Parts: sequence; C-alpha cells; structure tokens
Amino acid sequence: MKTQRLATRAAAGTMILAFALAGCSSGESDADQAPGGEGQTAETAGAQESADDGAEESTTGDPSPDDSSASASAGLPQDADLSKESPSVAPEDAIATAKKEAKDGDVHAIELDFDDRDEAWQYEVKIIDGTTEFDVEIDAETGDVVDVEKDSTDDKEKAVDLKDPMAFDEALKLAQEKASGRLDGWKLDSDDDRIEYQFDFDDDDEEIEVSVDVESKKVSVDD
Repeated sequence: MKTQRLATRAAAGTMILAFALAGCSSGESDADQAPGGEGQTAETAGAQESADDGAEESTTGDPSPDDSSASASAGLPQDADLSKESPSVAPEDAIATAKKEAKDGDVHAIELDFDDRDEAWQYEVKIIDGTTEFDVEIDAETGDVVDVEKDSTDDKEKAVDLKDPMAFDEALKLAQEKASGRLDGWKLDSDDDRIEYQFDFDDDDEEIEVSVDVESKKVSVDD
C-alpha cells in the first residue's frame, strides 16, 4: 500500500509539472503574437512605426491629382463665346443682387463682359433711385459684389426688362443675322427713352457692335 501511494504521488507530481510547463509555454507564445505586447521584437516595432509614418505622410502630403483638378474651378474662359456659353450667375440673379444696394430703384442698364483688370467676367448693373445712380459690379461666376459706386443724377431713364418687350434670345438672333463671330459682351440699356440691346462680336479680331431696338426691332451695325 505504501509503495502504491508513493507511485500515485509521483504520477500526480509529474502531471502538475507538465501542466505548469504547458502554461508557461502558452503565455510566452501569446506574448510573442500579441501586437504591441511585451514579446514584440525590435524589428516588428520598427516596421509598425514605418507604416504609421507612411500613413501620416499620405494624409498630410500634397493633394492627389483629383483634389488638384477639383480646386481649379471651371468657370468661363476669357475667350468664351457668350452666344454658346453662360456664366454661373444668370443676369436675373445679378439684377436681384444689385437691387439689394438700391431697393426702391429702377434698373436701367445691365452689361456682361470680361474685366481685364480683375481678370474675371463681371456684370455691371445700373440703378436709379431718386436722384442717386448706383453702379454695381458683380462677379459673374461667384455672384459676389465687386464694387459699388454712387453718383447724383437728374436722369429719368426707363426701367429695362430682359424678357419684355423683347427677350435676350430673340434680340441675339436678330443681331446674328447682321454679324458673325464670337460674342464677347452684351448690354441692355435705356438711354433717351430708347431701350436697346447691344452685342459685341469678335470676328477674326474685327470688333463689330450690333444694336437691336426692343420696340421697333430695328437692327443697326457699327463696325
């Protein structure tokens, strides 16, 4: 019996030792495999740091080609043909913006052309409010007010309307029957009780101005 109990104790001790060794081995394996754990080697840590630096450079570096093209806004080029292309801001919207400067005034002129000084397409809207004339310049792409000038006046010009009694498209069609080339500017103006459209064409560097009376539909050419 004594011999049997000694054998049993020895076997139990052997099993306990085996479990203890297995636990230590498992703990070391987990430590080696755990990211960032105590068992992480210097080589692994260096690779991880390099990857992190690369990700940071990708985020803070130069913009991608897609970002660059997105930042370069389209807009009308300087040599745009206004008979085929239009700026982002419609003339009616430019008038609405200008009237915020003179709420009770009458718009007696609106013009669109390229401003060489600001290198941008701009509307010029003229409004008479009592004895004050407002000259409001508006960026045709952003809609921002570029400049406002005020002058005293005794003029009593008629208000203009882009649709009545003649729409812009009808007037342009009549003008194109008398002239060809790129349309690089236009105006709707009231002067001395006469309201007319004026279209500026560039035909192989030859400037041609065509006027269309909105009442009589008379077309005249000044080249």
